[in-house]
Amino acid sequence: MVSDATDTLVYLVYGGGPHADEATYSILSALHHLGRRGKRRIVVYTDEPERFADLPVLVEHVTEEVLKEWAGPLAFCHRRKILVMKDALARFGGRVLFCDTDTWFRAHPKKAFARIRPGRALLHIAEYRLGDPRARPLSESLAGHAFRDTRGRRWAIGAATIMFNSGVIGLHAADAAVLDEVLVLTDQIYYFAPMIIIEQLAFSICLHEFTRLQQCYDVISHYWKPALRTPFQAQLARVLHADLLRTWEAVRRELSSSAPRVRAYPFHLGVPSLARRATSRVTAIAHRVLLS
Repeated sequence: MVSDATDTLVYLVYGGGPHADEATYSILSALHHLGRRGKRRIVVYTDEPERFADLPVLVEHVTEEVLKEWAGPLAFCHRRKILVMKDALARFGGRVLFCDTDTWFRAHPKKAFARIRPGRALLHIAEYRLGDPRARPLSESLAGHAFRDTRGRRWAIGAATIMFNSGVIGLHAADAAVLDEVLVLTDQIYYFAPMIIIEQLAFSICLHEFTRLQQCYDVISHYWKPALRTPFQAQLARVLHADLLRTWEAVRRELSSSAPRVRAYPFHLGVPSLARRATSRVTAIAHRVLLS
């Protein structure tokens, strides 16, 4: 990969199972647009480095001890995404785009990277507000609890809070300090509501507060639903582990016809007032200065 790249595409793969196959296809879909001499770096954090040895990616070996540390005192698996983002931004700087393994690129990655800049962050898609009936179990778990930021200020979390899907996360190194807020909020909420979606709630709240948050469902497909994911995992296994000599591009072409097509229905965010946008921007800048 290019050593002087300022854009880094990141994956986290651990624990065995079909996730390495999913990540391989996601990487191949990115490389299809980038080419072998693309100006963007692809990094895979994994406990199975041998699974990615033949791909043009930078592999960062993650030990069992590190994975345990990243999961935190409550052993929350998705807490690791926050720590991977922190590590990647510290190591590589610039713009970092994290993708879950069950993703693939519908369009050139540059379209997603272009939406990441100081003060502007990225999540995959806005899904619903906490006042939505589907969020009732989560909302009930949060009721009666006060959650605070790193400076002790209480977060205003309520029915109007928007939940984004964090299958894709994009952040600029200038905003890396916001991840400290995400981490602290994740740990607080998960203690009372040990649900698999808590890290994405924390990302949604913190990035919406301290950056101008954008979506990228038009660039990256995220097929997280089991009805889509399970059949494609079986197809990935058949194709990727077949004893045939083929180029990676040939493998990608064979898989592309069966890659899950997800029709996105983004939640309508509305247009914030000019005063609110200006206030949020000033708050974000001041917060980054205080955390630096």
